[in-house]
Amino acid sequence: MTPAPGCGPERDEPASPSTGHWKAGLAKVCITPQSPVPMSGYAARTKPSEGVLQDLHARVLALEDPAGRRAVLVAADLIGCSAATASRLTGEIARRHGVARDRVLLAFSHTHGGPKVANLLEGSEDPRVADEHRQAVVDYTTTLLKTMADAVASALANLQPARLAFGRGEATFAMNRRQKTDKGYVIGVNPEGPVDNDVPVLRVESADGDLRAVVFGYACHNTTLGGTMYELHGDYAGFAEAGLEDRHAGALAMFMAGCGGDANPHPRGTVDLARQHGQALAEAVERVLAGPMQPVRAGLRTACETVDLPFAPPPTRETLEARAEDTNQYRRQHARRLLAMLDRGDRLPASYPCPVQAWRLGEEVTLVALGGEVVVDYVLRLRKELGPEGLWVAAYANDVFAYVPSRRVLQEGGYEPETSMLHYSHPGPFAPEVEDVLVGKVREVVARVRPGGRD
Repeated sequence: MTPAPGCGPERDEPASPSTGHWKAGLAKVCITPQSPVPMSGYAARTKPSEGVLQDLHARVLALEDPAGRRAVLVAADLIGCSAATASRLTGEIARRHGVARDRVLLAFSHTHGGPKVANLLEGSEDPRVADEHRQAVVDYTTTLLKTMADAVASALANLQPARLAFGRGEATFAMNRRQKTDKGYVIGVNPEGPVDNDVPVLRVESADGDLRAVVFGYACHNTTLGGTMYELHGDYAGFAEAGLEDRHAGALAMFMAGCGGDANPHPRGTVDLARQHGQALAEAVERVLAGPMQPVRAGLRTACETVDLPFAPPPTRETLEARAEDTNQYRRQHARRLLAMLDRGDRLPASYPCPVQAWRLGEEVTLVALGGEVVVDYVLRLRKELGPEGLWVAAYANDVFAYVPSRRVLQEGGYEPETSMLHYSHPGPFAPEVEDVLVGKVREVVARVRPGGRD
Protein backbone atom coordinates (compact mmCIF):
# COMPACT_ATOMS: atom_id res chain seq x y z
CA MET A 1 0.00 0.00 0.00
CA THR A 2 1.62 3.24 -1.19
CA PRO A 3 0.21 6.49 0.15
CA ALA A 4 -0.20 9.40 -2.20
CA PRO A 5 2.35 12.23 -1.96
CA GLY A 6 1.42 14.64 0.83
CA CYS A 7 -1.21 12.29 2.23
CA GLY A 8 0.83 9.58 3.86
CA PRO A 9 0.49 7.18 6.77
CA GLU A 10 0.92 7.81 10.43
CA ARG A 11 4.57 7.44 11.35
CA ASP A 12 4.24 6.53 15.02
CA GLU A 13 3.48 3.19 16.60
CA PRO A 14 -0.22 2.26 16.67
CA ALA A 15 -2.20 4.17 19.26
CA SER A 16 -4.24 2.29 21.84
CA PRO A 17 -6.90 3.93 23.97
CA SER A 18 -5.28 5.01 27.20
CA THR A 19 -6.26 5.63 30.77
CA GLY A 20 -4.58 9.03 30.32
CA HIS A 21 -6.28 12.18 29.16
CA TRP A 22 -6.73 14.15 26.01
CA LYS A 23 -5.36 17.63 25.63
CA ALA A 24 -7.20 20.15 23.48
CA GLY A 25 -6.30 23.57 22.15
CA LEU A 26 -8.67 25.97 20.43
CA ALA A 27 -8.53 29.06 18.26
CA LYS A 28 -10.97 31.17 16.27
CA VAL A 29 -10.14 33.81 13.67
CA CYS A 30 -12.24 36.07 11.46
CA ILE A 31 -11.71 35.40 7.75
CA THR A 32 -14.21 37.91 6.37
CA PRO A 33 -12.67 39.79 3.41
CA GLN A 34 -11.93 43.40 4.24
CA SER A 35 -12.94 44.66 0.79
CA PRO A 36 -15.34 43.52 -1.95
CA VAL A 37 -14.35 40.21 -3.56
CA PRO A 38 -15.88 37.80 -6.08
CA MET A 39 -18.18 35.34 -4.33
CA SER A 40 -18.33 31.59 -4.71
CA GLY A 41 -21.15 29.15 -5.27
CA TYR A 42 -23.41 30.66 -7.92
CA ALA A 43 -22.07 31.08 -11.44
CA ALA A 44 -24.81 33.58 -12.31
CA ARG A 45 -23.44 36.26 -9.98
CA THR A 46 -22.25 39.30 -11.90
CA LYS A 47 -20.41 41.45 -9.36
CA PRO A 48 -18.30 41.28 -6.19
CA SER A 49 -19.64 41.10 -2.65
CA GLU A 50 -21.53 44.04 -1.16
CA GLY A 51 -21.30 44.18 2.61
CA VAL A 52 -21.48 41.54 5.31
CA LEU A 53 -24.53 39.75 6.69
CA GLN A 54 -22.46 37.43 8.91
CA ASP A 55 -18.75 37.41 9.62
CA LEU A 56 -16.97 34.30 8.39
CA HIS A 57 -14.60 32.38 10.66
CA ALA A 58 -12.06 29.62 10.76
CA ARG A 59 -12.04 27.59 13.95
CA VAL A 60 -9.30 25.22 15.05
CA LEU A 61 -9.39 22.22 17.37
CA ALA A 62 -5.99 20.71 18.18
CA LEU A 63 -5.94 17.35 19.97
CA GLU A 64 -3.14 15.46 21.69
CA ASP A 65 -3.38 11.95 23.14
CA PRO A 66 -1.36 10.63 26.12
CA ALA A 67 1.38 9.38 23.77
CA GLY A 68 1.89 12.87 22.38
CA ARG A 69 0.21 12.24 19.03
CA ARG A 70 -1.38 15.40 17.71
CA ALA A 71 -4.14 16.12 15.21
CA VAL A 72 -5.58 19.40 13.97
CA LEU A 73 -9.10 20.08 12.69
CA VAL A 74 -9.62 23.36 10.83
CA ALA A 75 -13.30 24.16 10.17
CA ALA A 76 -13.79 27.14 7.86
CA ASP A 77 -16.85 29.07 6.70
CA LEU A 78 -15.84 28.73 3.05
CA ILE A 79 -17.10 26.86 0.00
CA GLY A 80 -13.88 24.84 -0.12
CA CYS A 81 -10.46 25.00 -1.73
CA SER A 82 -8.29 23.09 -4.16
CA ALA A 83 -5.77 20.40 -3.26
CA ALA A 84 -2.93 22.74 -4.20
CA THR A 85 -4.17 25.50 -1.92
CA ALA A 86 -4.82 23.04 0.91
CA SER A 87 -1.27 21.73 0.53
CA ARG A 88 0.10 25.22 1.13
CA LEU A 89 -1.59 25.27 4.52
CA THR A 90 -0.88 21.69 5.55
CA GLY A 91 2.73 22.04 4.41
CA GLU A 92 3.16 25.11 6.59
CA ILE A 93 1.62 23.30 9.57
CA ALA A 94 4.01 20.38 9.06
CA ARG A 95 6.99 22.71 8.75
CA ARG A 96 6.18 24.77 11.82
CA HIS A 97 4.76 22.11 14.13
CA GLY A 98 5.70 18.68 12.79
CA VAL A 99 2.06 17.63 12.40
CA ALA A 100 1.93 15.20 9.47
CA ARG A 101 -0.56 15.57 6.62
CA ASP A 102 -2.77 12.69 7.74
CA ARG A 103 -3.29 14.49 11.06
CA VAL A 104 -4.56 17.74 9.57
CA LEU A 105 -8.20 17.81 8.47
CA LEU A 106 -9.53 20.83 6.58
CA ALA A 107 -13.34 20.95 6.74
CA PHE A 108 -15.39 23.46 4.77
CA SER A 109 -18.98 24.47 5.47
CA HIS A 110 -19.60 24.93 1.73
CA THR A 111 -21.39 28.21 2.21
CA HIS A 112 -22.36 29.79 -1.09
CA GLY A 113 -22.11 33.19 0.55
CA GLY A 114 -18.35 33.41 0.93
CA PRO A 115 -15.42 34.59 -1.18
CA LYS A 116 -13.76 32.70 -3.97
CA VAL A 117 -10.53 30.99 -2.90
CA ALA A 118 -7.73 30.84 -5.46
CA ASN A 119 -6.09 27.68 -6.72
CA LEU A 120 -2.54 28.74 -5.89
CA LEU A 121 -1.13 26.16 -8.30
CA GLU A 122 -2.79 27.93 -11.23
CA GLY A 123 -3.12 31.44 -9.84
CA SER A 124 -6.69 32.69 -10.05
CA GLU A 125 -7.40 31.01 -13.37
CA ASP A 126 -11.16 31.02 -13.19
CA PRO A 127 -13.07 32.12 -16.29
CA ARG A 128 -15.95 33.27 -14.12
CA VAL A 129 -13.75 35.88 -12.40
CA ALA A 130 -13.30 39.13 -14.29
CA ASP A 131 -9.69 40.12 -14.96
CA GLU A 132 -9.90 43.16 -12.71
CA HIS A 133 -10.90 41.00 -9.73
CA ARG A 134 -8.45 38.10 -10.08
CA GLN A 135 -5.66 39.64 -8.06
CA ALA A 136 -8.10 40.32 -5.23
CA VAL A 137 -8.87 36.59 -5.10
CA VAL A 138 -5.17 35.71 -4.91
CA ASP A 139 -4.49 38.39 -2.30
CA TYR A 140 -7.40 37.23 -0.14
CA THR A 141 -6.29 33.60 -0.38
CA THR A 142 -2.72 34.45 0.60
CA THR A 143 -3.94 36.36 3.66
CA LEU A 144 -6.41 33.57 4.47
CA LEU A 145 -3.73 30.89 4.58
CA LYS A 146 -1.49 32.95 6.85
CA THR A 147 -4.40 33.70 9.16
CA MET A 148 -5.37 30.04 9.42
CA ALA A 149 -1.76 28.91 9.91
CA ASP A 150 -1.40 31.38 12.79
CA ALA A 151 -4.65 30.09 14.31
CA VAL A 152 -3.31 26.53 14.20
CA ALA A 153 -0.15 27.72 15.95
CA SER A 154 -2.25 29.37 18.66
CA ALA A 155 -4.32 26.22 19.24
CA LEU A 156 -1.25 24.00 19.47
CA ALA A 157 0.42 26.43 21.87
CA ASN A 158 -2.54 26.29 24.26
CA LEU A 159 -3.19 22.57 24.74
CA GLN A 160 -4.97 21.88 28.03
CA PRO A 161 -6.36 18.72 29.67
CA ALA A 162 -9.70 17.82 28.14
CA ARG A 163 -12.43 15.20 27.96
CA LEU A 164 -14.25 14.13 24.80
CA ALA A 165 -17.71 12.64 24.35
CA PHE A 166 -19.73 11.63 21.30
CA GLY A 167 -23.44 11.56 20.51
CA ARG A 168 -25.98 11.85 17.72
CA GLY A 169 -29.02 13.97 17.08
CA GLU A 170 -31.38 14.63 14.21
CA ALA A 171 -32.43 17.58 12.07
CA THR A 172 -35.03 17.39 9.34
CA PHE A 173 -34.74 20.43 7.07
CA ALA A 174 -32.56 18.70 4.44
CA MET A 175 -34.50 17.89 1.26
CA ASN A 176 -33.32 15.70 -1.60
CA ARG A 177 -33.11 18.16 -4.47
CA ARG A 178 -33.01 15.77 -7.46
CA GLN A 179 -36.50 16.28 -8.86
CA LYS A 180 -37.58 14.06 -11.75
CA THR A 181 -39.32 15.80 -14.65
CA ASP A 182 -40.27 14.96 -18.22
CA LYS A 183 -36.93 16.46 -19.27
CA GLY A 184 -34.85 14.53 -16.75
CA TYR A 185 -33.59 15.32 -13.27
CA VAL A 186 -33.37 18.96 -12.24
CA ILE A 187 -32.53 20.78 -9.02
CA GLY A 188 -35.84 21.04 -7.23
CA VAL A 189 -37.69 19.25 -4.43
CA ASN A 190 -37.88 15.47 -4.08
CA PRO A 191 -39.63 14.50 -0.82
CA GLU A 192 -39.29 10.80 -1.69
CA GLY A 193 -35.54 10.99 -2.28
CA PRO A 194 -32.93 9.84 0.26
CA VAL A 195 -31.45 12.26 2.79
CA ASP A 196 -29.30 11.88 5.89
CA ASN A 197 -30.85 13.54 8.95
CA ASP A 198 -28.03 12.48 11.29
CA VAL A 199 -26.36 15.18 13.42
CA PRO A 200 -23.11 13.78 14.84
CA VAL A 201 -21.76 15.73 17.82
CA LEU A 202 -18.34 15.71 19.50
CA ARG A 203 -18.21 17.45 22.87
CA VAL A 204 -14.88 18.85 24.07
CA GLU A 205 -14.83 19.90 27.69
CA SER A 206 -12.25 20.94 30.24
CA ALA A 207 -11.02 18.64 32.98
CA ASP A 208 -13.58 20.40 35.20
CA GLY A 209 -16.44 19.63 32.83
CA ASP A 210 -16.87 23.07 31.26
CA LEU A 211 -17.79 23.04 27.57
CA ARG A 212 -14.88 24.28 25.47
CA ALA A 213 -15.97 23.25 21.97
CA VAL A 214 -18.60 21.32 20.09
CA VAL A 215 -17.99 19.83 16.65
CA PHE A 216 -21.16 18.93 14.76
CA GLY A 217 -22.21 17.88 11.29
CA TYR A 218 -25.13 17.80 8.88
CA ALA A 219 -25.50 16.52 5.31
CA CYS A 220 -27.13 19.39 3.46
CA HIS A 221 -25.95 22.03 1.01
CA ASN A 222 -25.31 25.36 2.72
CA THR A 223 -27.59 27.09 0.22
CA THR A 224 -30.63 28.58 1.92
CA LEU A 225 -29.74 31.89 0.29
CA GLY A 226 -29.40 32.18 -3.47
CA GLY A 227 -27.25 33.94 -6.02
CA THR A 228 -29.02 37.28 -5.69
CA MET A 229 -27.57 37.68 -2.17
CA TYR A 230 -24.32 39.68 -2.37
CA GLU A 231 -23.72 40.15 1.34
CA LEU A 232 -21.13 37.73 2.72
CA HIS A 233 -22.61 35.08 5.00
CA GLY A 234 -22.21 31.56 6.37
CA ASP A 235 -25.82 30.54 5.63
CA TYR A 236 -27.57 28.12 8.02
CA ALA A 237 -24.31 26.64 9.29
CA GLY A 238 -23.04 30.09 10.20
CA PHE A 239 -26.23 30.83 12.12
CA ALA A 240 -25.96 27.47 13.91
CA GLU A 241 -22.35 28.14 14.93
CA ALA A 242 -23.17 31.64 16.13
CA GLY A 243 -26.23 30.45 18.04
CA LEU A 244 -24.32 27.75 19.88
CA GLU A 245 -21.48 30.11 20.74
CA ASP A 246 -23.95 32.69 22.06
CA ARG A 247 -25.50 30.06 24.35
CA HIS A 248 -22.13 28.76 25.57
CA ALA A 249 -19.93 31.76 26.20
CA GLY A 250 -16.27 31.05 25.55
CA ALA A 251 -16.89 27.79 23.68
CA LEU A 252 -16.35 27.20 19.97
CA ALA A 253 -18.91 25.65 17.62
CA MET A 254 -17.41 23.94 14.56
CA PHE A 255 -19.50 22.72 11.63
CA MET A 256 -18.51 19.85 9.31
CA ALA A 257 -20.57 19.27 6.17
CA GLY A 258 -21.71 15.71 5.51
CA CYS A 259 -22.60 13.86 2.31
CA GLY A 260 -25.17 16.40 1.21
CA GLY A 261 -24.21 16.90 -2.41
CA ASP A 262 -27.78 16.18 -3.49
CA ALA A 263 -29.63 17.88 -0.62
CA ASN A 264 -30.77 21.48 -0.16
CA PRO A 265 -32.35 23.20 2.84
CA HIS A 266 -36.13 23.28 2.60
CA PRO A 267 -37.69 25.74 2.37
CA ARG A 268 -35.10 28.22 1.16
CA GLY A 269 -34.67 31.70 -0.24
CA THR A 270 -34.63 34.20 2.66
CA VAL A 271 -32.41 35.26 5.53
CA ASP A 272 -35.17 34.35 7.98
CA LEU A 273 -35.18 30.79 6.63
CA ALA A 274 -31.40 30.54 6.91
CA ARG A 275 -31.67 31.69 10.51
CA GLN A 276 -34.53 29.24 11.12
CA HIS A 277 -32.56 26.28 9.77
CA GLY A 278 -29.51 27.33 11.75
CA GLN A 279 -31.60 27.47 14.91
CA ALA A 280 -33.05 24.03 14.19
CA LEU A 281 -29.58 22.58 13.77
CA ALA A 282 -28.28 24.29 16.91
CA GLU A 283 -31.24 22.95 18.89
CA ALA A 284 -30.51 19.43 17.63
CA VAL A 285 -26.95 19.82 18.92
CA GLU A 286 -28.21 21.18 22.24
CA ARG A 287 -30.42 18.14 22.74
CA VAL A 288 -27.39 15.89 22.31
CA LEU A 289 -25.30 17.98 24.69
CA ALA A 290 -28.06 17.84 27.30
CA GLY A 291 -28.38 14.07 27.19
CA PRO A 292 -26.06 11.17 27.93
CA MET A 293 -23.04 11.04 25.61
CA GLN A 294 -20.45 8.33 25.05
CA PRO A 295 -17.09 9.20 26.64
CA VAL A 296 -14.24 8.96 24.13
CA ARG A 297 -11.10 7.43 25.54
CA ALA A 298 -7.78 9.08 24.81
CA GLY A 299 -6.07 7.51 21.82
CA LEU A 300 -5.45 8.77 18.31
CA ARG A 301 -4.81 6.96 15.06
CA THR A 302 -4.90 8.61 11.63
CA ALA A 303 -4.55 7.72 7.97
CA CYS A 304 -4.92 9.56 4.68
CA GLU A 305 -4.61 8.41 1.09
CA THR A 306 -5.87 9.48 -2.31
CA VAL A 307 -7.83 7.29 -4.67
CA ASP A 308 -8.06 7.81 -8.42
CA LEU A 309 -11.73 8.29 -9.28
CA PRO A 310 -12.15 7.27 -12.93
CA PHE A 311 -13.76 9.49 -15.53
CA ALA A 312 -15.93 8.17 -18.32
CA PRO A 313 -14.23 8.16 -21.77
CA PRO A 314 -13.50 11.80 -22.71
CA PRO A 315 -15.05 13.65 -25.65
CA THR A 316 -13.15 13.69 -28.92
CA ARG A 317 -11.46 16.83 -30.25
CA GLU A 318 -14.17 17.05 -32.90
CA THR A 319 -16.86 17.01 -30.24
CA LEU A 320 -15.05 19.67 -28.23
CA GLU A 321 -14.59 21.88 -31.29
CA ALA A 322 -18.32 21.74 -31.91
CA ARG A 323 -19.10 22.52 -28.27
CA ALA A 324 -16.67 25.46 -28.38
CA GLU A 325 -19.23 27.28 -30.53
CA ASP A 326 -22.22 26.31 -28.39
CA THR A 327 -24.70 29.02 -27.46
CA ASN A 328 -24.52 27.89 -23.81
CA GLN A 329 -21.65 29.90 -22.30
CA TYR A 330 -20.75 27.27 -19.71
CA ARG A 331 -20.61 24.46 -22.28
CA ARG A 332 -18.62 26.73 -24.59
CA GLN A 333 -16.11 27.77 -21.91
CA HIS A 334 -15.66 24.19 -20.73
CA ALA A 335 -14.92 22.96 -24.25
CA ARG A 336 -12.42 25.75 -24.84
CA ARG A 337 -10.58 24.98 -21.60
CA LEU A 338 -10.25 21.33 -22.63
CA LEU A 339 -9.14 22.28 -26.14
CA ALA A 340 -6.48 24.55 -24.63
CA MET A 341 -5.17 21.56 -22.68
CA LEU A 342 -4.96 19.51 -25.86
CA ASP A 343 -3.29 22.38 -27.72
CA ARG A 344 -0.59 22.49 -25.04
CA GLY A 345 0.09 18.84 -25.69
CA ASP A 346 -1.56 17.71 -22.45
CA ARG A 347 -3.74 14.64 -22.28
CA LEU A 348 -7.19 14.89 -20.81
CA PRO A 349 -7.07 13.26 -17.37
CA ALA A 350 -8.45 9.75 -16.97
CA SER A 351 -9.12 10.15 -13.25
CA TYR A 352 -9.04 12.54 -10.32
CA PRO A 353 -7.13 11.92 -7.04
CA CYS A 354 -9.73 12.20 -4.28
CA PRO A 355 -8.46 12.45 -0.67
CA VAL A 356 -9.78 9.89 1.81
CA GLN A 357 -8.92 10.55 5.45
CA ALA A 358 -9.80 8.71 8.65
CA TRP A 359 -9.29 9.51 12.31
CA ARG A 360 -9.90 7.02 15.08
CA LEU A 361 -10.64 8.67 18.42
CA GLY A 362 -10.29 6.11 21.18
CA GLU A 363 -12.42 3.08 20.37
CA GLU A 364 -15.61 5.10 20.14
CA VAL A 365 -15.39 7.34 17.05
CA THR A 366 -14.27 6.76 13.48
CA LEU A 367 -14.28 10.03 11.55
CA VAL A 368 -14.06 9.66 7.77
CA ALA A 369 -13.43 12.81 5.71
CA LEU A 370 -13.92 12.73 1.94
CA GLY A 371 -13.01 15.29 -0.67
CA GLY A 372 -15.57 16.60 -3.12
CA GLU A 373 -19.31 17.12 -3.04
CA VAL A 374 -20.34 13.60 -2.10
CA VAL A 375 -23.97 12.53 -2.51
CA VAL A 376 -25.99 10.86 0.23
CA ASP A 377 -25.80 7.29 -1.13
CA TYR A 378 -22.21 7.04 0.11
CA VAL A 379 -22.93 7.62 3.79
CA LEU A 380 -25.93 5.29 3.67
CA ARG A 381 -23.82 2.54 2.12
CA LEU A 382 -20.84 3.09 4.42
CA ARG A 383 -23.03 2.78 7.51
CA LYS A 384 -24.18 -0.61 6.27
CA GLU A 385 -20.70 -1.84 5.37
CA LEU A 386 -18.66 -0.35 8.23
CA GLY A 387 -21.33 -0.35 10.93
CA PRO A 388 -23.10 2.82 12.12
CA GLU A 389 -21.78 2.77 15.68
CA GLY A 390 -19.44 5.72 16.17
CA LEU A 391 -19.09 6.33 12.41
CA TRP A 392 -19.03 9.94 11.24
CA VAL A 393 -18.72 10.58 7.50
CA ALA A 394 -17.88 14.13 6.44
CA ALA A 395 -17.42 15.49 2.93
CA TYR A 396 -16.18 18.80 1.49
CA ALA A 397 -12.84 18.08 3.17
CA ASN A 398 -9.29 18.85 2.06
CA ASP A 399 -10.13 19.29 -1.65
CA VAL A 400 -13.52 20.36 -3.03
CA PHE A 401 -12.99 19.39 -6.67
CA ALA A 402 -16.37 18.25 -8.10
CA TYR A 403 -19.55 16.40 -7.26
CA VAL A 404 -18.97 12.73 -6.48
CA PRO A 405 -22.07 10.91 -7.71
CA SER A 406 -23.14 7.38 -6.86
CA ARG A 407 -23.93 4.79 -9.50
CA ARG A 408 -27.63 5.58 -9.08
CA VAL A 409 -27.15 9.31 -9.55
CA LEU A 410 -24.92 8.73 -12.59
CA GLN A 411 -27.59 6.57 -14.18
CA GLU A 412 -30.26 9.18 -13.53
CA GLY A 413 -28.18 12.05 -14.91
CA GLY A 414 -28.79 15.71 -14.25
CA TYR A 415 -26.87 18.53 -12.61
CA GLU A 416 -24.69 16.76 -10.03
CA PRO A 417 -23.21 14.02 -12.28
CA GLU A 418 -23.21 15.89 -15.60
CA THR A 419 -23.96 19.59 -15.92
CA SER A 420 -21.89 20.60 -12.88
CA MET A 421 -18.74 19.31 -14.55
CA LEU A 422 -18.94 22.24 -16.97
CA HIS A 423 -17.74 24.46 -14.11
CA TYR A 424 -14.53 22.47 -13.71
CA SER A 425 -11.73 21.52 -16.10
CA HIS A 426 -12.57 17.84 -15.78
CA PRO A 427 -13.25 16.15 -19.13
CA GLY A 428 -16.73 14.99 -18.20
CA PRO A 429 -18.72 12.74 -15.87
CA PHE A 430 -17.20 10.07 -13.68
CA ALA A 431 -17.37 6.44 -14.76
CA PRO A 432 -20.11 4.14 -13.36
CA GLU A 433 -17.58 2.29 -11.19
CA VAL A 434 -16.67 5.45 -9.25
CA GLU A 435 -18.87 4.46 -6.29
CA ASP A 436 -17.24 1.07 -5.80
CA VAL A 437 -13.77 2.58 -6.23
CA LEU A 438 -14.32 5.22 -3.55
CA VAL A 439 -16.10 2.92 -1.10
CA GLY A 440 -13.34 0.35 -1.52
CA LYS A 441 -10.69 2.92 -0.61
CA VAL A 442 -12.69 4.13 2.39
CA ARG A 443 -12.83 0.57 3.67
CA GLU A 444 -9.04 0.25 3.29
CA VAL A 445 -8.29 3.52 5.07
CA VAL A 446 -10.73 2.83 7.89
CA ALA A 447 -9.22 -0.63 8.37
CA ARG A 448 -5.88 1.04 9.06
CA VAL A 449 -7.18 3.09 11.97
CA ARG A 450 -9.50 0.58 13.58
CA PRO A 451 -8.19 -2.08 16.00
CA GLY A 452 -5.85 -4.49 14.25
CA GLY A 453 -5.10 -2.05 11.43
CA ARG A 454 -1.60 -1.33 10.28
CA ASP A 455 0.23 1.14 8.07
